[in-house]
Amino acid sequence: MTHLLKIVFGFSVSFFLFSSLFSKDNPSQLEMTLHDFMEDYTRPASKHLKKTGDADPLLKILASVPEMAPTEDKVRWKEIIDEKLALGKPEDTCKACHTEFKKDYKSQYRKRLIPIPKEIEVLQQLLSKSKSKD
Repeated sequence: MTHLLKIVFGFSVSFFLFSSLFSKDNPSQLEMTLHDFMEDYTRPASKHLKKTGDADPLLKILASVPEMAPTEDKVRWKEIIDEKLALGKPEDTCKACHTEFKKDYKSQYRKRLIPIPKEIEVLQQLLSKSKSKD
């Protein structure tokens, strides 16, 4: 009987470990607060734009930002970004969003963790390498 329990227990543990590797909630996905994201990703991309004129990293980051918004604000965050991009001023999206949402964000969402898309993680690594070359 104990041998059977060991086998069942072994299968259970193996199944749990195997299923956790392939679950949709990927525990290895980077999460951070929105403030930290802006400091670690958006700010370096903005500096890169000012220094080199290359807006591509910032544009890629801005494309993912509305998905990081609280559900009720996603549409408005996208509108703000689209308005500034239409004017050719991607660097102005930060100020516009901060002006509208800073008070609510600080009171309600400051400590909320957001998942960081893998493609954005790669951008941050590239921006870090670019910065270290200077």
